[in-house]
Amino acid sequence: MGRFGGNLALNLGTFGGVYIAGGIVPRFLDFFKASGFRAAFEDKGRFRDYLVDIPVYMITHDQPGLLGAGAHLRQTLGRVL
Repeated sequence: MGRFGGNLALNLGTFGGVYIAGGIVPRFLDFFKASGFRAAFEDKGRFRDYLVDIPVYMITHDQPGLLGAGAHLRQTLGRVL
């Protein structure tokens, strides 16, 4: 998973962060933190210096889609009022 995430970050030119959400990973957060994800994420030879600076975030909210929709609605209505 770390290698794939690193490849994706390189292919997309990511610099603001990689976000992991949904599925099984948030249920095993401690295991994930202790895994070799970060080492595999950064293991890209000459591109390592680029990947070291990219943060990885784990979304743990139960309903991130609804949370984001609510935030967007508040922002939109705040501009209209």
